[in-house]
Amino acid sequence: MREVAIRLRQVSKCFKRYSHPVERLKELLFPGHSKAESFWALQDVNLEVPKGQTLGVIGQNGSGKSTLLQIVAGTLTPTTGTVEVNGRISALLELGSGFNPEFTGRENVFFNGRLLGLSQSQIEQKFDTIAQFADIGDFIDQPVKTYSSGMFVRLAFAVAVNVEPEILIVDEALAVGDVLFQRKCFAKLEEMSENGVTILFVSHDLNSVLNLCDRAVLIDHHRIIYEDKPHPVTLAYSALMAKREAESKVLDKRQFKQEVRAKADSPLPETRIGIGGAELVDVLVLDDRGNPTQTLCCGMAVTIRSVICFHQEVAFPIAGFKIKTLNGIAAIGHSTHGSPTPLPAVKKGETIVVEFSWLCHLAPGNYTLTAGVSEMLPDQKILPLDRRRDILALTVIGTVCSYGLLAVPVEIEYTYSHELNGISSGVT
Repeated sequence: MREVAIRLRQVSKCFKRYSHPVERLKELLFPGHSKAESFWALQDVNLEVPKGQTLGVIGQNGSGKSTLLQIVAGTLTPTTGTVEVNGRISALLELGSGFNPEFTGRENVFFNGRLLGLSQSQIEQKFDTIAQFADIGDFIDQPVKTYSSGMFVRLAFAVAVNVEPEILIVDEALAVGDVLFQRKCFAKLEEMSENGVTILFVSHDLNSVLNLCDRAVLIDHHRIIYEDKPHPVTLAYSALMAKREAESKVLDKRQFKQEVRAKADSPLPETRIGIGGAELVDVLVLDDRGNPTQTLCCGMAVTIRSVICFHQEVAFPIAGFKIKTLNGIAAIGHSTHGSPTPLPAVKKGETIVVEFSWLCHLAPGNYTLTAGVSEMLPDQKILPLDRRRDILALTVIGTVCSYGLLAVPVEIEYTYSHELNGISSGVT
């Protein structure tokens, strides 16, 4: 049985909220007699993390994730319950924590190292490694208050991972860094995990949780509501978020009718491009059960449905879509132009529903969907009638190993060869 690195039993954290500073003073002088409001940021949390495990922590903002990590790190004391931590902790919590803005980067490296229990000589031995990892050049000798958020997180992460922690806590800090630095950070986290470091990792990037973590917990309304392997937990989180998004869009009949009428009478949104003549009135992404979704699984049957209303006669209409990465690289795209089922000529006032059905072989990651309708003229020139750029944000999840934009199924076969390059292998 693996040793336990972190154990929480019935841990809760209550904060007091005061309507006026006088109430805070009253609470200090006469505990229990103020009109303070109790806010439970964490309730009845039970958690065990074995040594060497990487645990992902996911949940909505305000659910209690950061409070949990601060309690484990020792920067917050629980109101009730017990916390057991076995190992030296290095924590990368909210941006700026543990750093003195008046100190230079170099001074903060030594300051943080001493806080973590390292001697002066140990920090000196590690300094070049930390500075090289942070890669902020001469800014290492400038006050950190002059740093950009990206430079700050570079230095903070470099310190956190290079002081030989037994337990590493990372709370969303990597969202600030640039893409190349994030890649370097994740490579370092994987290396530390392989070397037996226990990692608590908070992120809204579900694919990072899937790729990095051994297990995951879902926190909602200040409680752990689900703990399992990363894949089912991320699916549960996506379903929870989709349900809440749908609930938030529920309108009463009168308001709904008013919005529809206003939309019908108003010009196209500024985010659209096109010369008019047709309108994409609705674009949906449907899962294999026909339900609207913005979370796709690798290998899942997907349908993109575009509802197009034509305001003029169009002899050769074309409908299409494109899915791009967040940095604008086209991953896949398709249109009715040149397909076995081109769209027929349409008359003014007609509405066509176009469905593109395909198996999702996108690599896990975040994408955006653009949809459009165009007209091809007799000289083969294509005119955009209505194009809705980045109309939906899509998340693809899965455990497929891919080194590109597509996670295409590949069959792998192997055989034993008794002769290699004409030389007997000795296998009998």
